[in-house]
Amino acid sequence: MKFDPKEIENAKYIQGRRLMIEYASPITARENFRRAMEHKQLWMPKADDKMNFLPELLPDNPARAMVMQGKKYEGPVGGLDMFGIDWEFVPSANGSIVRPGNPTLKDVTQWREIIKFPDVDSWDWEGSAESDRNYLAESTRPQFFCILTGFFERLISFMDFGPAAYALMNRKTKDDVKELMDKIADLWIDVVDHVYKYYGDLVDGITIHDDWGAQDGPFFNERIVREMLVPYMRKVTDHIHSLGYFTNLHSCGKVERLIPCMIEAGWDCWDGMAINDYHLIYEQYGDKLLMNVPANDCPPDADDDTQREWAAKFVEEFAIKDKPAALSHYNDPGLPFDFEVYKLTREKFDED
Repeated sequence: MKFDPKEIENAKYIQGRRLMIEYASPITARENFRRAMEHKQLWMPKADDKMNFLPELLPDNPARAMVMQGKKYEGPVGGLDMFGIDWEFVPSANGSIVRPGNPTLKDVTQWREIIKFPDVDSWDWEGSAESDRNYLAESTRPQFFCILTGFFERLISFMDFGPAAYALMNRKTKDDVKELMDKIADLWIDVVDHVYKYYGDLVDGITIHDDWGAQDGPFFNERIVREMLVPYMRKVTDHIHSLGYFTNLHSCGKVERLIPCMIEAGWDCWDGMAINDYHLIYEQYGDKLLMNVPANDCPPDADDDTQREWAAKFVEEFAIKDKPAALSHYNDPGLPFDFEVYKLTREKFDED
């Protein structure tokens, strides 16, 4: 499947929150992503190729104003999530937060008496699957069923940030937190089983959100993550893999130090932020974790020829067939850069 310039000339453009390009490629972006997971990609995928599927049937999605499905969602945003936690929609942020200061769980040792786990069977899975079947089947991009508020984020929603972080580190409460994390893992496994039953191979993978850092570094060190989060994530990712799905972790912040923990936890892909040192982490871990690499080095005001020059440098460093990566939407310089990355990687991977 040699590169044909018409693949770019006949591309289609989809205007959503960002401009998305659908090249006239020999295979779909969905198939190319699946191949990338086996190191057989025809071109470097884009981060936007990986679509999040967040149907309204999960109470967390309307509560957090994050519904992404086939039909337009016109219902209320904010309100109660699957645990009965009240989220407040913030228009300026186009998202929701749990208003701090009055947490549901003030003492983590009491979670067994206070936290009521949801009945996953009670959600309208059949109705959702019927409503979104065509949308998922006709997608030319991989669809990842998304679970918001994963493990540490879930603990924050119960306790507020400070007490949740302290509970992870407090020797007196660690065992209680571990039991809670194990219970949360069982919940996500139950959700994933329902995804598999009702959507099957219309879904390509599972994304779980769990932010681990701020702008200047992680919230916690590797020892805490390995002890308090990794075993319970691994329990879930092993189950996801057993069903034939890919695993994707969305984790914001400058968390490059925690990449080994992500790999140990069984994640195939990582959605990270542009503030991380991708030159370093791609070199060290690119063969173990598909990451979204931003075009940070290209000047934002670069003209077309300069964009192409930087694209060639980008491809030389980050387009290695046995270390598949995705071109991130962060800091996209423009279409000439995107086109050049597509063309050069089509040619390069065909030779490989």
